[in-house]
Amino acid sequence: MERQLPTLEIEGTTFLVDVEQMVLVYQDDPDTKIRFAEMDNEDTHYTLEYDIANKDIAGIHSKNRDLRLIEIPRMTQLDPEGMAIKYNVPLRGISEKMDYEVMVENPEIAMRMQGKLNRIEIEGHPFYVDFRMWSLRPHNDFSTPGISMEPLHENEEYEYFPEDTVFLYQPKKHELYEPDWSRITELPKDTVIIKFPMLKEMDAVGYAHRFNRPLKEVLLETNFKALTQATKRPLSQTSLPELFKENKDRLAQEKALQNKNVKRKSRKI
Repeated sequence: MERQLPTLEIEGTTFLVDVEQMVLVYQDDPDTKIRFAEMDNEDTHYTLEYDIANKDIAGIHSKNRDLRLIEIPRMTQLDPEGMAIKYNVPLRGISEKMDYEVMVENPEIAMRMQGKLNRIEIEGHPFYVDFRMWSLRPHNDFSTPGISMEPLHENEEYEYFPEDTVFLYQPKKHELYEPDWSRITELPKDTVIIKFPMLKEMDAVGYAHRFNRPLKEVLLETNFKALTQATKRPLSQTSLPELFKENKDRLAQEKALQNKNVKRKSRKI
Protein backbone atom coordinates (compact mmCIF):
# COMPACT_ATOMS: atom_id res chain seq x y z
CA MET A 1 0.00 0.00 0.00
CA GLU A 2 1.35 3.38 -1.02
CA ARG A 3 2.23 5.61 1.90
CA GLN A 4 0.10 8.73 2.31
CA LEU A 5 2.23 11.85 2.12
CA PRO A 6 2.03 14.43 4.92
CA THR A 7 0.83 17.94 4.12
CA LEU A 8 1.99 21.49 4.84
CA GLU A 9 -0.18 24.60 4.69
CA ILE A 10 1.40 27.78 3.33
CA GLU A 11 -0.72 30.93 3.48
CA GLY A 12 -3.96 28.94 3.22
CA THR A 13 -2.73 26.61 0.46
CA THR A 14 -2.13 22.90 1.07
CA PHE A 15 1.03 21.25 -0.24
CA LEU A 16 2.03 17.59 -0.15
CA VAL A 17 5.48 16.95 1.32
CA ASP A 18 7.38 14.64 -1.03
CA VAL A 19 10.80 14.05 0.54
CA GLU A 20 11.62 11.32 -2.00
CA GLN A 21 11.74 13.99 -4.71
CA MET A 22 12.52 16.78 -2.20
CA VAL A 23 9.62 18.96 -3.29
CA LEU A 24 6.41 20.50 -2.00
CA VAL A 25 3.56 19.64 -4.38
CA TYR A 26 0.49 21.88 -4.65
CA GLN A 27 -2.32 19.50 -3.72
CA ASP A 28 -4.84 20.91 -6.24
CA ASP A 29 -2.32 21.12 -9.08
CA PRO A 30 0.44 18.46 -8.96
CA ASP A 31 2.34 20.23 -11.76
CA THR A 32 3.09 23.10 -9.37
CA LYS A 33 6.09 22.11 -7.24
CA ILE A 34 8.50 23.95 -4.97
CA ARG A 35 11.92 22.33 -4.71
CA PHE A 36 13.76 22.43 -1.38
CA ALA A 37 16.92 23.13 -3.41
CA GLU A 38 15.35 26.44 -4.48
CA MET A 39 14.85 27.52 -0.87
CA ASP A 40 17.48 29.02 1.43
CA ASN A 41 18.77 26.25 3.68
CA GLU A 42 19.23 27.63 7.19
CA ASP A 43 19.97 24.12 8.59
CA THR A 44 17.31 24.40 11.31
CA HIS A 45 14.70 25.35 8.69
CA TYR A 46 14.29 26.67 5.15
CA THR A 47 13.17 30.10 4.03
CA LEU A 48 11.60 31.23 0.80
CA GLU A 49 9.95 34.30 -0.68
CA TYR A 50 6.47 33.02 -1.45
CA ASP A 51 4.22 34.31 -4.22
CA ILE A 52 0.70 34.01 -2.79
CA ALA A 53 -1.06 34.60 -6.12
CA ASN A 54 0.96 32.00 -8.05
CA LYS A 55 1.39 29.62 -5.10
CA ASP A 56 5.08 29.32 -5.89
CA ILE A 57 8.51 30.76 -5.10
CA ALA A 58 8.65 34.42 -6.10
CA GLY A 59 9.87 35.00 -9.64
CA ILE A 60 10.20 37.75 -12.21
CA HIS A 61 6.42 37.81 -12.78
CA SER A 62 5.56 38.18 -9.08
CA LYS A 63 3.88 41.30 -7.75
CA ASN A 64 5.44 42.86 -4.65
CA ARG A 65 2.15 43.05 -2.76
CA ASP A 66 1.66 39.28 -3.10
CA LEU A 67 4.99 38.21 -1.58
CA ARG A 68 5.68 36.82 1.89
CA LEU A 69 8.86 35.56 3.53
CA ILE A 70 8.00 32.07 4.75
CA GLU A 71 9.84 29.67 7.07
CA ILE A 72 9.55 25.99 6.14
CA PRO A 73 10.39 23.28 8.71
CA ARG A 74 13.20 20.91 7.77
CA MET A 75 12.25 17.64 6.08
CA THR A 76 13.13 15.59 9.16
CA GLN A 77 10.28 17.41 10.95
CA LEU A 78 7.85 17.48 8.05
CA ASP A 79 8.16 13.75 7.30
CA PRO A 80 10.55 11.84 9.58
CA GLU A 81 9.25 8.47 8.33
CA GLY A 82 9.83 9.45 4.72
CA MET A 83 13.37 10.61 5.47
CA ALA A 84 14.13 7.37 7.31
CA ILE A 85 12.90 5.35 4.32
CA LYS A 86 14.68 7.50 1.73
CA TYR A 87 18.10 7.44 3.42
CA ASN A 88 17.82 3.98 5.00
CA VAL A 89 18.43 5.20 8.56
CA PRO A 90 16.65 4.48 11.89
CA LEU A 91 13.46 6.46 12.50
CA ARG A 92 14.10 6.98 16.19
CA GLY A 93 15.31 10.51 16.97
CA ILE A 94 15.36 11.53 13.32
CA SER A 95 13.10 14.56 13.81
CA GLU A 96 15.75 16.11 16.08
CA LYS A 97 18.42 15.96 13.39
CA MET A 98 19.21 18.36 10.57
CA ASP A 99 18.40 17.15 7.06
CA TYR A 100 22.07 17.05 6.10
CA GLU A 101 22.94 14.94 9.16
CA VAL A 102 20.45 12.31 8.05
CA MET A 103 21.63 12.41 4.43
CA VAL A 104 25.26 11.62 5.30
CA GLU A 105 24.15 8.78 7.59
CA ASN A 106 22.86 6.97 4.51
CA PRO A 107 25.09 3.87 4.13
CA GLU A 108 25.75 4.48 0.42
CA ILE A 109 26.66 8.13 0.93
CA ALA A 110 28.81 7.22 3.93
CA MET A 111 30.74 4.63 1.89
CA ARG A 112 31.18 7.14 -0.94
CA MET A 113 32.59 9.71 1.49
CA GLN A 114 35.03 7.03 2.68
CA GLY A 115 36.34 6.61 -0.86
CA LYS A 116 34.19 3.96 -2.56
CA LEU A 117 33.43 5.07 -6.12
CA ASN A 118 29.92 5.24 -7.54
CA ARG A 119 29.13 3.30 -10.70
CA ILE A 120 27.08 3.87 -13.83
CA GLU A 121 25.83 1.09 -16.09
CA ILE A 122 26.13 1.71 -19.83
CA GLU A 123 24.60 -0.93 -22.11
CA GLY A 124 24.91 -3.56 -19.40
CA HIS A 125 28.55 -2.80 -18.54
CA PRO A 126 29.52 -1.13 -15.24
CA PHE A 127 31.75 1.96 -15.26
CA TYR A 128 33.35 3.67 -12.26
CA VAL A 129 32.43 7.34 -11.86
CA ASP A 130 35.89 8.75 -11.20
CA PHE A 131 35.95 12.54 -10.77
CA ARG A 132 39.63 12.47 -9.80
CA MET A 133 40.50 10.91 -13.17
CA TRP A 134 37.71 12.97 -14.80
CA SER A 135 36.37 9.89 -16.55
CA LEU A 136 33.93 7.00 -16.51
CA ARG A 137 36.24 3.98 -16.30
CA PRO A 138 34.95 0.61 -17.57
CA HIS A 139 35.13 -2.22 -15.06
CA ASN A 140 37.72 -4.89 -15.95
CA ASP A 141 38.74 -3.22 -19.23
CA PHE A 142 42.19 -1.68 -19.16
CA SER A 143 42.48 -1.32 -22.95
CA THR A 144 40.78 2.08 -22.87
CA PRO A 145 40.75 5.11 -20.55
CA GLY A 146 36.98 5.00 -20.86
CA ILE A 147 34.74 8.00 -21.33
CA SER A 148 36.02 11.47 -20.56
CA MET A 149 33.64 13.57 -18.47
CA GLU A 150 34.65 16.68 -20.42
CA PRO A 151 32.03 16.45 -23.21
CA LEU A 152 29.36 15.59 -20.63
CA HIS A 153 30.35 18.60 -18.54
CA GLU A 154 30.54 20.91 -21.56
CA ASN A 155 27.05 19.84 -22.54
CA GLU A 156 25.68 20.63 -19.09
CA GLU A 157 27.47 23.98 -18.94
CA TYR A 158 26.84 25.41 -22.38
CA GLU A 159 23.84 23.72 -23.99
CA TYR A 160 20.44 25.38 -23.66
CA PHE A 161 18.63 22.04 -23.48
CA PRO A 162 21.07 19.46 -22.04
CA GLU A 163 18.22 17.02 -21.38
CA ASP A 164 17.81 16.64 -25.16
CA THR A 165 21.48 15.92 -25.84
CA VAL A 166 22.57 12.39 -26.72
CA PHE A 167 25.93 10.79 -27.43
CA LEU A 168 27.05 8.04 -29.79
CA TYR A 169 28.53 5.08 -27.95
CA GLN A 170 30.47 2.01 -29.09
CA PRO A 171 29.64 -0.86 -26.69
CA LYS A 172 32.44 -3.13 -27.94
CA LYS A 173 35.09 -0.48 -27.30
CA HIS A 174 33.47 1.07 -24.20
CA GLU A 175 34.04 4.48 -25.74
CA LEU A 176 32.11 7.41 -27.16
CA TYR A 177 32.21 7.93 -30.91
CA GLU A 178 32.64 11.51 -32.17
CA PRO A 179 31.76 11.71 -35.88
CA ASP A 180 32.10 14.60 -38.28
CA TRP A 181 28.64 15.99 -37.56
CA SER A 182 28.67 17.96 -40.80
CA ARG A 183 29.05 14.80 -42.92
CA ILE A 184 27.43 11.94 -41.03
CA THR A 185 24.41 10.55 -42.91
CA GLU A 186 23.53 7.43 -40.93
CA LEU A 187 24.12 5.79 -37.58
CA PRO A 188 27.56 4.11 -37.77
CA LYS A 189 27.79 0.34 -37.42
CA ASP A 190 28.20 -1.02 -33.88
CA THR A 191 27.13 2.34 -32.44
CA VAL A 192 24.15 3.13 -30.21
CA ILE A 193 22.60 6.37 -28.98
CA ILE A 194 23.02 7.05 -25.27
CA LYS A 195 21.55 9.60 -22.87
CA PHE A 196 23.59 10.20 -19.69
CA PRO A 197 22.33 11.45 -16.34
CA MET A 198 23.73 14.75 -15.10
CA LEU A 199 27.20 14.45 -13.56
CA LYS A 200 25.95 15.43 -10.10
CA GLU A 201 23.33 12.67 -10.34
CA MET A 202 26.09 10.14 -11.03
CA ASP A 203 28.06 11.20 -7.96
CA ALA A 204 27.00 14.13 -5.78
CA VAL A 205 30.03 13.74 -3.51
CA GLY A 206 32.59 13.77 -6.33
CA TYR A 207 30.77 16.62 -8.05
CA ALA A 208 30.74 18.78 -4.91
CA HIS A 209 34.46 18.20 -4.38
CA ARG A 210 35.39 18.81 -8.03
CA PHE A 211 33.51 22.11 -8.28
CA ASN A 212 34.08 23.28 -4.71
CA ARG A 213 30.40 23.32 -3.78
CA PRO A 214 28.90 22.57 -0.35
CA LEU A 215 27.87 18.93 -0.29
CA LYS A 216 24.62 19.68 1.54
CA GLU A 217 23.55 21.90 -1.38
CA VAL A 218 24.35 19.28 -4.02
CA LEU A 219 22.59 16.53 -2.05
CA LEU A 220 19.47 18.71 -1.97
CA GLU A 221 19.63 19.00 -5.76
CA THR A 222 19.99 15.26 -6.39
CA ASN A 223 18.64 11.88 -5.38
CA PHE A 224 21.85 10.11 -4.42
CA LYS A 225 22.31 6.65 -5.90
CA ALA A 226 25.49 4.61 -5.80
CA LEU A 227 24.48 3.03 -9.12
CA THR A 228 22.93 4.99 -11.97
CA GLN A 229 22.19 4.06 -15.57
CA ALA A 230 22.71 5.61 -18.97
CA THR A 231 19.66 5.05 -21.16
CA LYS A 232 19.59 3.87 -24.76
CA ARG A 233 17.58 6.15 -27.04
CA PRO A 234 15.85 4.98 -30.24
CA LEU A 235 16.97 6.87 -33.34
CA SER A 236 13.39 7.98 -33.98
CA GLN A 237 13.27 9.81 -30.63
CA THR A 238 16.21 12.06 -31.47
CA SER A 239 16.88 14.87 -33.93
CA LEU A 240 19.48 12.75 -35.75
CA PRO A 241 17.20 11.65 -38.65
CA GLU A 242 16.72 15.33 -39.57
CA LEU A 243 20.47 15.90 -39.36
CA PHE A 244 21.17 12.85 -41.55
CA LYS A 245 18.71 14.10 -44.18
CA GLU A 246 20.13 17.63 -44.15
CA ASN A 247 23.66 16.28 -44.58
CA LYS A 248 22.62 13.91 -47.40
CA ASP A 249 20.87 16.71 -49.30
CA ARG A 250 23.76 19.14 -48.86
CA LEU A 251 26.45 16.59 -49.73
CA ALA A 252 24.48 15.54 -52.83
CA GLN A 253 24.30 19.18 -53.93
CA GLU A 254 28.02 19.61 -53.30
CA LYS A 255 28.80 16.47 -55.35
CA ALA A 256 26.55 17.59 -58.20
CA LEU A 257 28.24 21.01 -58.26
CA GLN A 258 31.67 19.37 -58.16
CA ASN A 259 30.79 17.07 -61.10
CA LYS A 260 29.47 20.05 -63.05
CA ASN A 261 32.72 21.96 -62.50
CA VAL A 262 34.77 18.92 -63.61
CA LYS A 263 32.79 18.69 -66.86
CA ARG A 264 33.36 22.40 -67.55
CA LYS A 265 37.11 22.00 -67.08
CA SER A 266 37.24 18.95 -69.33
CA ARG A 267 35.50 20.82 -72.16
CA LYS A 268 38.04 23.66 -71.92
CA ILE A 269 40.87 21.16 -72.29
